[in-house]
Amino acid sequence: PALGGLAVDAITGHTPHLLVIAVAVGLGVVAADWLAIAVQTVVAARAGETLLYLVRVRSFAHLQRLGMDYFEREMAGRIMTRMTTDVDALSTFLQTGLSTALISVLTVVGVAVALLVTNAGLAAVAMLGLPVLVVATVVFRRLSSAAYNEARERVSEVNADLQENVSGARVTQAFTRERRSARDFAARSDAYRRARLRAQRYIATYFPFVALLSNLATAAVLGVGASRVAADTVTAGVLTAFLLYLELFFAPVQQLSQVFDGYQQAAVGLRRIRELLDTPTSVPPPGADAVAVPSRLRGEVELRDVTFGYPGAAQPALDRVSLRIAPGETVALVGATGAGKSTVVKLLARFYDPTAGTVLVDGIDVRRFDPAAFHHRLGVVPQEAHLFRGDVAGNISYGVAHASPAEVEAATRRVGALAAVAALPHGFRQPVNERGQGLSAGQRQLIALARAELVEPDLLLLDEATAALDPATESLVLAAADRLVARRTTVVIAHRLATAAKADRIVVLDGGRIVEQGRHLELLAAGGHYARLWAAGSPDGTVAA
Repeated sequence: PALGGLAVDAITGHTPHLLVIAVAVGLGVVAADWLAIAVQTVVAARAGETLLYLVRVRSFAHLQRLGMDYFEREMAGRIMTRMTTDVDALSTFLQTGLSTALISVLTVVGVAVALLVTNAGLAAVAMLGLPVLVVATVVFRRLSSAAYNEARERVSEVNADLQENVSGARVTQAFTRERRSARDFAARSDAYRRARLRAQRYIATYFPFVALLSNLATAAVLGVGASRVAADTVTAGVLTAFLLYLELFFAPVQQLSQVFDGYQQAAVGLRRIRELLDTPTSVPPPGADAVAVPSRLRGEVELRDVTFGYPGAAQPALDRVSLRIAPGETVALVGATGAGKSTVVKLLARFYDPTAGTVLVDGIDVRRFDPAAFHHRLGVVPQEAHLFRGDVAGNISYGVAHASPAEVEAATRRVGALAAVAALPHGFRQPVNERGQGLSAGQRQLIALARAELVEPDLLLLDEATAALDPATESLVLAAADRLVARRTTVVIAHRLATAAKADRIVVLDGGRIVEQGRHLELLAAGGHYARLWAAGSPDGTVAA
C-alpha cells in the first residue's frame, strides 16, 4: 500500500523516477513474498508432522498405562476417535491453517499500526465499527464452540457404533438386525450432520457480517477521505494507500473464515487429547516405598480382607475376602456368574487395586511393585484368547520380544501344542488376522497357552475356556493347560467342575464372598455349595459360571 501511494503521488506529481523506484521495490517485495511462502509451507509441514507424531505416540503410551477400568468404561470407537479423528484434525490445522491464522493476526496488528501512521483521522473513522466486530466475535465464538463440541461427541458415537457393528457383524446377521442397525447408524450420523450444519450456519452468518462491516468502513473512509482530498488536507496518494491498507486490515478476517472450521475442530481435538493425557491411571506406580520385583517370585499369594467394587455398582464385587495360596499351589475358583471369580484374578494381576484391604505376593503389597515389572512375572491366559495380526510365532513370542525361533518352538512343545502348530499350512509362519480370525477357537487357545509358557511366569492366572471346543481339541487344550500349570502357582477360573476337581484346592465364591474351600472329595462330603453345584452339573462336570 505504501508503494502504491508513492506511485500515485509520483504520477500526479510528474516524477517518473519515483514511479520506477516504486515498481522495482514492489517486484522485490513480490519475490520475497513468494520465497517466504515456500519456506513457510515446508517449515509448517515439518513442524506439524513432528508435533503430531509426538502427540500420537504420547497419547498411545498413556493409553497403555491406564487401568482396565478406563477401557471397560470407554467404548472402543470413542478411544479410536481420539487417536484418529482428533489427532488428524489437529494435524490438518497445524499444517495448513496455523500459519495462515498467525499471519492473519500479525497482519491485522501491523496494518492497524500502519493505518494510524498513515492518517490517524481516517483510522478513527475506520475503527468506528470495531466494537460491533468485537461483540459479534465473542457471541460467535461462544455459539460455534458449543456446536463443534457437540459435533465431535456425535462423531465419537458414530465411530463407536460403527466399530461395535463391525465387531458384531456375525450376530447382527444371525438375528437379521441389518436394517435396524442401519437405521440406528443413520440416526447417529444424522445427529452428527445436524451438529456440523449448525456450526456452518454460524460461520455463514458471522463472516458475511464481517464483510459487511468492511464494506461500510471502506465507504465511510472513502467519503471522508474524498472530502479531505478536495479540501487539500490529504493527498490522493495517502487516501489510496489508506484504502489499500484498509483492505489488508479486513482481508485477513476473510482468510480466517476459511480456516476457522479447521481451527475449531483442532481446538476441540486438542481439548479431548488433553483430557485423555490428564486421565489418571487407576493403577499408579509405587511411591517412595517401592520394592524392586525380583527376577523370580516364590509365588506366595494372599488376599487380606479385600473389598472391591466397580465404579457405579450398587454392591461390591468382593466383600472382605481373605485367601492365602502357597507357592506352587493350584487353586480353582468356582462359582456362578457374578460370584467374583474374575475380579479376584483382576486384582491378582493388578489390573485393579482393591477398594479396601491388601493383595500381597511373596508378602509384599503389589502396589509397591512397578506394574510393568510385576506383570513380566505373570502369565495371563484369558477365556477368549486375543491374538494380534502377524503370524503364529509372533503371537507366541508376544511377551518375549527377542525370543529365538528355537525358544518359541520349545515353549510350544512344553505345552504339547507343537503338533497342532505343525499341522497349520505354514506352521509357525501361519498368518494371523485381526483377533485371530482364520484360526479355530482351539488353535487360538493353544497359542495363548504357549505364549504364557514362553514368559516362564511365576504366577499363572488362567481363565478356563473349553465350552466351545470339540472333544479332540478340548483334550489337547486341557492337556496343554495341565502342563502349563505344573511347577508354578496357579489360579484357575474353572468353568468345568471336572477341571476344578484336579486342583490342589477349590475355592467357592458366592455373592463376592468365599463360602467354601477345600479339596474336591472334602467339599462333596461336606454337602454344601460345591456339592450342590456338582450335583446340578452335567455328566462331564460343566457348570454355568
